[in-house]
Amino acid sequence: MEQSFNQPNPLVSLLPLVLIMVPLIFVIRKLAKEKGKDVILWTVLACIPFVNFIILWYIVGTPNKRLEDKMDKILESLNKPDSK
Repeated sequence: MEQSFNQPNPLVSLLPLVLIMVPLIFVIRKLAKEKGKDVILWTVLACIPFVNFIILWYIVGTPNKRLEDKMDKILESLNKPDSK
């Protein structure tokens, strides 16, 4: 007698990981674009499973480069002595 064990399809077992990973990729891409980071690099890094969670925390915590540049310009204009 042969016993038949039904093995789940390996691709089906990866489905939850993919369902979690795809939205994370788009969120990380959007955050990278907003913060002035290299969008392609961060999108590729977001495709690596489990690393994307670390990347998400990192990119959420990084300061916004565009806003920093704007604030630096404002501070420079405020600190310039008047040439009158």
